[in-house]
Amino acid sequence: MSDQEKKEVTLNYNGQEIYCQVTGQGAELLIAFPGYGSTVDYYAPAQPLLAHKFTTWVIDLPLHGKTKWRQPMFTIADFTEIIQMVLQRAGHLSFSLLGHSFGGRVVLTQIPLFGPQLNRVFLLAPDGIKNPGLMTVSWIPGWFRRMTSGWVEQSHRLLPFAKWLHQKKWIAPNIYSFVQYYLKTSTRRQQVKMYWISLADFQVDLPKLKETIKSKKIHVSIFLGRRDKIIPSEVGKILKHEIEPWVDIIETNTGHMVNGGEVLKLIDL
Repeated sequence: MSDQEKKEVTLNYNGQEIYCQVTGQGAELLIAFPGYGSTVDYYAPAQPLLAHKFTTWVIDLPLHGKTKWRQPMFTIADFTEIIQMVLQRAGHLSFSLLGHSFGGRVVLTQIPLFGPQLNRVFLLAPDGIKNPGLMTVSWIPGWFRRMTSGWVEQSHRLLPFAKWLHQKKWIAPNIYSFVQYYLKTSTRRQQVKMYWISLADFQVDLPKLKETIKSKKIHVSIFLGRRDKIIPSEVGKILKHEIEPWVDIIETNTGHMVNGGEVLKLIDL
């Protein structure tokens, strides 16, 4: 497979169809997760940077891209099983992880589980270290999320009210943009509903994460956009605190999308 070729693989996992795009011809394995609302195509700008060192498996998240997810929610254990399937299919024991936004949260939950096997970790504006906004706060219990999940299906009726609040400048522009985009169609509302339910138990264990990084000596590079309105810049310092030798913070002149991973060129891969 040449640097420019893409191989498509579908993994059958407990009735779910997990879509993977495989690129590159490097000797090392890299497993990558895009963020919420993105697909495997997010990493297209980064592929030329990765192709010689890594064979990269990019995985569409549940209800995203070509992944078909039929369960009402997902768990940390689901992603663990999917990663193990990739390792078996690719024929690797050791590997590296890459994640953007919610994909970064996925990576952070998996580090304590795969610590001895990990070479490097790349985090692009990762969610899960500090949880801003209603969609990610950890204190909202699962029972309340399940009880309110049905409201999401009719949440498009709130769009005129959200517009009025925005005009009054009573909600932030980024929140209004999120509401306008993700509540407008049935497919996007289903995404919001499932992630709203699943996030109750999809939380990062920060102390365990840090202990694993330190004890297994895992090199972590975290990229943060100076113009990012979603992930606060202090998440880099929160992660780095007490494990300074193993975490590099790279600030970039980008927003939340971090240029599709092109910022990886700023470090020595």
